[in-house]
Amino acid sequence: MNYKVNIDGFEGQDIEVKTSFWSGPKLFVNGQLAPKGNKRGEVLLRSDDGRQVVARWKSRFMGFDVSQLVVDGKVINFAEPLKWYQWVWGGLPIALVFVGGALGAIAGIVGFTINAKVFRSEMNSVLKYVVSGIVSVLTVVAYFVAAVLFTMLIH
Repeated sequence: MNYKVNIDGFEGQDIEVKTSFWSGPKLFVNGQLAPKGNKRGEVLLRSDDGRQVVARWKSRFMGFDVSQLVVDGKVINFAEPLKWYQWVWGGLPIALVFVGGALGAIAGIVGFTINAKVFRSEMNSVLKYVVSGIVSVLTVVAYFVAAVLFTMLIH
């Protein structure tokens, strides 16, 4: 997902965060990937007054929720964190980990990731839960289809 970010002192710049499940968040300034800092998880920014500023990523909920950006000691939230009940409802596919081994884990994580994106979308609140429920059911169906196909392949 892409998020526009407004940071004090950087008003003249187009700052955007792109998140990905596979590679983590990336910070873009005026369409260019921000240069890496000296430490892991740090990026370098140039403020409107010409100062070089270090920004770093701060993970939330053990890295499962969208990270925060810390710029000059100020925490920048660019995405609303999921509520506990959204974690529970959207995380139902994770139960496949307990019944489906590695294949269940893959299906559950993919289902949960899609559900998290649904909850962060702009659709109606009730519709979010309906769509998330459908995604959870489809995740279970996809897991069973994949498990049957896998079983047929090895026999």
